[in-house]
Amino acid sequence: MKFQQIRSATSIVTFAGKRFLIDPMLAEQGAYPSVPDTTNTGRGNPDCSLPCKIEELFEVDAVIATHLHFDHFDDVAARLLPKHLPIFSQSEQEAQVLAGFGFKDVRILLSEGCDFDGVRLHRTECDHGSSSLVTLYGYQQGGLSEKASGVVFLSTEVKSPFYLAGDTIFCQHVIDAVEKYRPGIVAVNAAGAQFPLGHLLIMNQYDVLAMMRRFPQVEVIATHVEGVSHATVTRGMLREFAAQKELDRLWIPDDGQTLVF
Repeated sequence: MKFQQIRSATSIVTFAGKRFLIDPMLAEQGAYPSVPDTTNTGRGNPDCSLPCKIEELFEVDAVIATHLHFDHFDDVAARLLPKHLPIFSQSEQEAQVLAGFGFKDVRILLSEGCDFDGVRLHRTECDHGSSSLVTLYGYQQGGLSEKASGVVFLSTEVKSPFYLAGDTIFCQHVIDAVEKYRPGIVAVNAAGAQFPLGHLLIMNQYDVLAMMRRFPQVEVIATHVEGVSHATVTRGMLREFAAQKELDRLWIPDDGQTLVF
């Protein structure tokens, strides 16, 4: 099991010998405007550059788009990703959007699982602001869906499952997934992004703390830290917090860094 942090929510997961590109946001720094009505890093979106050449990210076996918000699948990804690559979507509706971009092999993640070359993928539920009526109103005004997904990876070749929690706060969906699949490693999106101001869309440091206190045996990777204009958590903040709270099983990779488990 390898986890390579690329930028923000974009990563490459190597599991049972297969490489999956997760949530490709490939535009240059500042290509998109800042998210309105919330915190602002002042650098636009994405708020930092890729740590590698775009073409290096295409050397994968498949792509997973947990949902189609711009910071998980952007216009540049739609244009430049090789159209022959298998790409997994969270729903039939989003699969049709991806097919409209010209992708030839679009597959749908299912809660009951789907197979890919010896790896079984299970879709999990998220609370990406869906429990907040204020955030739901903001999504509706912007023509955006509140739906997002996580993914559990399983294989007979790997000792324990890997759980990519996706864009979610710490909630019952996350607890249910960990208790059901018993992953050894969990990647959490932990930028503390808000929309609108004061309303969490994904985990912040206290969500991470609560999850790790609930499941002390799990190794946790903090991804989707920094990288977007509406982030409220930086790597420096999270590392200091982890040291204070003695979160010895929390890994916070830099952009471009690969963790090997």
